[in-house]
Amino acid sequence: MIKKRSDCLSDVIKTAGDWYEQGLAEGTQAGGSEIEVRIPDFGPLEDALAMGHAVLNGRYATVRRRQADFRSFEDLQAWLGGVVGGIESVGARVGFQTTIEYPNTKSDGGAVTFILVVRDACPEAQH
Repeated sequence: MIKKRSDCLSDVIKTAGDWYEQGLAEGTQAGGSEIEVRIPDFGPLEDALAMGHAVLNGRYATVRRRQADFRSFEDLQAWLGGVVGGIESVGARVGFQTTIEYPNTKSDGGAVTFILVVRDACPEAQH
């Protein structure tokens, strides 16, 4: 049986501090990644993502996590704090955030949080 990513993480991540560290790593990776224009490709339940895509002109990196991965609300809060800390540590910012409820019939159904990460040009670079 192939384990889903969340199954593997739940074996390793036991505390809110672990979730903070996981979020920090994910935020740092997204904030430091090459942010390129993305092609709009959204499903029928993803109107909010389509709106975020339009607001950000298609230029963003994405951090995505199923809420079912967390054992408690405190774990979710710790992860979010880590993601934001990681994003900011590399000079990026959260451009848009939403949670979408997918049908539970999907393999990764349920509530999924999306954080769209952007980097703004430095004021010096705009002259």
